[in-house]
Amino acid sequence: MKIVFLDQFSEPGGAQFCLRDVMAECLVRGWQPILIASGEGALVRWSQGVGVPTHPMPLGSYSNGRKTLSDCARFAIDVPRMSLAVRRVVERERPDLVYANGPRVLPSVTGLACPVVFHAHSCVHRWPERQIVRSSLRSAEATVFAASDYVAAAHESAYVIYNGVADLWRGARSFDRTTARVGFMGRIAREKGLIDFVQAARRLAESGADVEFLVYGDTLFSDPRYEQEVQATAEGAPVTFCGWTDDVARALRDLEILAVPSGPDEAATRVIMESFSAGTPVVAYPAGGIPELVEHERTGLLTETSDNYALARSIGILLEDRRLMDRLSAAGRQEWKQRFRVERFRRSVCDLLEQCAQSATARRHEAWAPARGHDEAAASR
Repeated sequence: MKIVFLDQFSEPGGAQFCLRDVMAECLVRGWQPILIASGEGALVRWSQGVGVPTHPMPLGSYSNGRKTLSDCARFAIDVPRMSLAVRRVVERERPDLVYANGPRVLPSVTGLACPVVFHAHSCVHRWPERQIVRSSLRSAEATVFAASDYVAAAHESAYVIYNGVADLWRGARSFDRTTARVGFMGRIAREKGLIDFVQAARRLAESGADVEFLVYGDTLFSDPRYEQEVQATAEGAPVTFCGWTDDVARALRDLEILAVPSGPDEAATRVIMESFSAGTPVVAYPAGGIPELVEHERTGLLTETSDNYALARSIGILLEDRRLMDRLSAAGRQEWKQRFRVERFRRSVCDLLEQCAQSATARRHEAWAPARGHDEAAASR
């Protein structure tokens, strides 16, 4: 089976890691993936390294969150350029399926003569972005699968397939270090709540807690002005900015607690699953799809409210109860084994892709059969 994958980014965000996992499973099954992506980031380099043909997606960068008039004007110019690039590859390669891995690429799939699958990683609430997504999906008659029930609720009909991650376990955990380490890991963007993390760090330091706070992350495709705001807020606070890390297992092993203060539109953040896999206890806001992943006081702690006061309070509770940390570590690890293995994710997604391609083939045969019967009857006369 031949599949054309479309992505609005190529830098290593959670959606791009998911796409890489799906393409890896395609290769294992002997399928032929083809990638069209914006930029020349890690996703493109990985694809080229494993022999996946790549093509550029002519898509510019835009503001995060609310779009400006300038963003709208540039997107209006980019849409026909994207559509032409995708159509050229589709007409030449004649794929069985097109897989759209982000809302910005959706306008390019309208009118394609092959089935389309959309992987919804997040919710699009703002108009007109929401209308563009709905119109594109309707026009393409796309199959939608979502990263969580929270995201699926924004669509008329959607499958839910939770993300999966690799095994990051590096042996038995111990939480008896004198100076505990609390970390944030991910993209430095407003919706990830890093300023709340910094403010919680300051509160805990002022209370006398012996804690180090580490930030593993980078702006990637987000607004760099937010990182400047975070740095200014962190002035004088016990926070170390470690930059992006590719060794997630090692970073999580060096933490006693992972904090996830994401905003209300968080879908089902991958880093929680990674933390479960590594056996690192999680403290998170009860935002978006996060309660679908974290069961309070069993696999992690959910704060009472989504603010830095509650975050500091929950981190403090966990730091004072090392036996609770042990229990959360073990339960999170078991939760990863049962729900969030990367093998399960890869298999579930590719089974769905195969089902969509086979259904489209069956519909084409059904449409062709009556016409063939009519022609045969005419020939017999």
